[in-house]
Amino acid sequence: MLNCRACLWRCMQALDTAPTRPTSYRRNVVSTLQFGHQRLFRTASSPIRKVTARPGHLAEVERVARARAEPWRRSTQAAGFRQKEKKTLTAQRAPPRNGKAVTARTMMKVGIRKPTTSTKDWNVRKKELRHLSDPLELAGFVKQELGKGRDKEMVELVQMASHSMQCIVGWNHIIDYYLAQGRVSRAFKVYNDMKNRAQFPDSYTYTILLRGLSINAHESGVVGKALSVYHSLSAHNSRVEASIIHTNAVLKVCARAMDMDALWGVAAKIPARGPGAANAITYATILNAIHQSMVVNVPTGETEEEVAARRERGVMEGRRVWEDVIKKWRNADLILEEELVCAMGRLLLIGARPRDWDDVLSLVEQTMDLPRLVPRLGTAAREQAGLPRLRAPNVPEQYRFDDDHLSPTKTPMRGDEFLPIPVDRTSGPFTNSLSYAQPGNNTLSMVQEACQKVVAIKAADEYWTLLTDPGTYNIVPDVNNLHARLRMLRQNRSSARAVETLRNDFLNRGLQPRPGTFRIAMSTCVRDKNNHNSLKHAGQILDMMNKTLEDVDPKTVIMYASLTLDFPLATGQDFIDSLTRLDPILHNIKIQLGVGAAPRDKRVAGAYPLNGTEKQDALMALRKIYAVMDKLILSDMVSEEQKKGYKVGRAKLGSLVRRLMFKSGGKERVNEGEDTVDEVGVESEQGGEGEKSRARKFDGNEKRVKG
Repeated sequence: MLNCRACLWRCMQALDTAPTRPTSYRRNVVSTLQFGHQRLFRTASSPIRKVTARPGHLAEVERVARARAEPWRRSTQAAGFRQKEKKTLTAQRAPPRNGKAVTARTMMKVGIRKPTTSTKDWNVRKKELRHLSDPLELAGFVKQELGKGRDKEMVELVQMASHSMQCIVGWNHIIDYYLAQGRVSRAFKVYNDMKNRAQFPDSYTYTILLRGLSINAHESGVVGKALSVYHSLSAHNSRVEASIIHTNAVLKVCARAMDMDALWGVAAKIPARGPGAANAITYATILNAIHQSMVVNVPTGETEEEVAARRERGVMEGRRVWEDVIKKWRNADLILEEELVCAMGRLLLIGARPRDWDDVLSLVEQTMDLPRLVPRLGTAAREQAGLPRLRAPNVPEQYRFDDDHLSPTKTPMRGDEFLPIPVDRTSGPFTNSLSYAQPGNNTLSMVQEACQKVVAIKAADEYWTLLTDPGTYNIVPDVNNLHARLRMLRQNRSSARAVETLRNDFLNRGLQPRPGTFRIAMSTCVRDKNNHNSLKHAGQILDMMNKTLEDVDPKTVIMYASLTLDFPLATGQDFIDSLTRLDPILHNIKIQLGVGAAPRDKRVAGAYPLNGTEKQDALMALRKIYAVMDKLILSDMVSEEQKKGYKVGRAKLGSLVRRLMFKSGGKERVNEGEDTVDEVGVESEQGGEGEKSRARKFDGNEKRVKG
C-alpha cells in the first residue's frame, strides 16, 4: 500500500490541510542566487501550519458576523457611537481668539433661581456665564454693562458666578457704581451680600467704600459707616491690613462731615513709621479740616474776641502739626508737596494775628526755597527798610502784638517753626540738600493774598515777577491768580494797571473774564477816584465788559454810575460820555428784566428770569443811570438844547422803573434805608419847581446809596 512514494507523502499530511506542492529545488537555487551577496543567509523551510477549513459549528456565526445585517450594527448603541465618531472627525477647530487657544467650556454652578427672578432672565444669565468663565472677563463685562445702566442684571450675574469662582473685581465694580450714584445704602447691601457669599473683600474694596463715602459725606450716618469699615480692618480676623490710603480716605470723610472728634481719633492711631505712616496727603487733609472748622458752621452771636480766640486755637493746632511735618521732612520720611504747603498757608491767612499772615512768606521760604522779599514783622530789618507799621484795625488789641517771648515763662517767639532749615552742602562726599516743593498757581495766589494782608505792595510785584518769569518758575497765571493780582492793585489804587491787566492778561491771552473780574477792576477805579484819569479807566473797563459778557453785570454798572456821580473833576462832557456808554447797557438790563438773562450753564438752553437779589441789583442799576441823567439835566454843565434828549430818556426810564416795581408788588426796596421807586419824580417836558424838587430829592437819595 505504501510502495508508491505519492501514497507515502499523502499519509504524512494532515487530513484537514490542503496538499502542499513539493519543494522546487529550482526555486531554492534562484532564491540562493538572489541573496548570494548576503553572508550566512539561509532560506527557511515552511514549518507553519495553515488552516484552510473552519469547524462546522462556527460557520454560521462567522457568516452572520461578516454580513451587513449584523444585530449589533442595527442596534441603537452602535448608531450612537457612529454619530459621535462622525461628529468628532468632521468637527472643525474654531480659530483662536486674540491669539489664545479656545478651551472647552465647562458647566458652572449657578445656584438656585430666586423667586423674584424670571425664568427668561435666569436663562440669559446662564448663557452669559458660559462665555465668562474667567474672572477677568467677567469683571470687564460687568464694568461695560454697568455703563449701560444694567445694575440689577449684573448683581444677579455676579451672584450666580460666585458659586463657582472668586469674582471680587466684579463685586467691586458694582459697589463703585452705586457709590458714584449716591446710593450708599444699596452699595452696603451689595457689600454685605458679597461677604455672605464667601467673596472676601480685598484692599481695593475698602478703598472704594471709603472714598465713595467721602463723596457722599452729606448723607446721614456716613461717618459711622466709614469708621465701622475702617475699624474692621484692624480686627483679628481681617484678611486685609489697613494702609495709609484707607486712613486718608476715612480722614476725608470725617473732615467733610465736620466731625473733628472722629478725625482726631483716627489721626491718633496713625503709626509713626512703617507702611501705615502719615504722608503729605494725610497732613494736608488734617490742616484743611482745621481750616474748614474755623470758617464753616460758626456759632451765631460770637463777638470779635470770641471769633479771634477760636481762630487762635485752630492756628496753634496747625502749628503743632507743622512741627511734625518738618521733623519728618528733615529725616527724609516725608515728601513735601504744594498742596500741603498751601494748606498750612491758607490756615495762617485766616489767623487772628498779623504774625500769622506774615509767617506765610516765611513758610514758602522754608519749603520752596523762595527768598523772602520783605523783612519779618517785629524785626529791626523791617524798621530799617522804612516799611510802615501794620495798623490792622480789625484785629483785637490783644492779638496785634507778639510779645509772649518776653514773658517770664520765656515762651519761644511765634513763627520760629517756619524759619529756614540750615543745610550743610559741604559735609562728606554727598550733599545734604532738601527736596523742596515746587510752587504753582495755588502758591502764587497765596503769596499775593499774604502780601495784601501785610500791605507789602512792592514785595507783591517782586513775587509776581519771580514766579511768572519764564527763566525761573514759569507759572502761567490763571483766573484766580489774576483776581488776586487785581485785588492787590485795588489796595494800591492802581486803576491804570488794572486796565492793563484786563487787556493784556485776559483779553489778549484768550481768558474769559467773569462778572467778578470787572467788579474788582471797577472797584479799583472807585477807590482811585481822586485820580484825574480814573473815570476814563472806568469807561474802558465798562467797554470791555460790554464786549466780553453776553449780559452785563449790574453791580459793575452801579459802581460806574456812582463814580460818575461822585467824580470831583467831572464835566458836562464826562457825563455825556458816561451816558453814551451806558445807553447800550441800559437796553441790555431791560432785556434781562423783561425776557430774561443768559443761562449760567451753557448746556441749558433758554433764558432765566431775574429773581431776588439779581433783580434788585438790576433795578438799582437803572436807578443809578436815572440819577446820572438827572444830575446832568439839573446842572448847568450843558446847554438846554442838549438836555432835551436826556429829559425824554429820563422820563421813559422813570416810567419803566415804576412799572417794574408795580409788577413786583410795589413793596420791594432796592436797598435798606432808601426810598421806594414810587417816590421817583418823572419830569415832564414843561419842567417846574415841584418836579425839580422831586428830582433833587431823588438825587439826594441816590447819593446816600453806596454802590
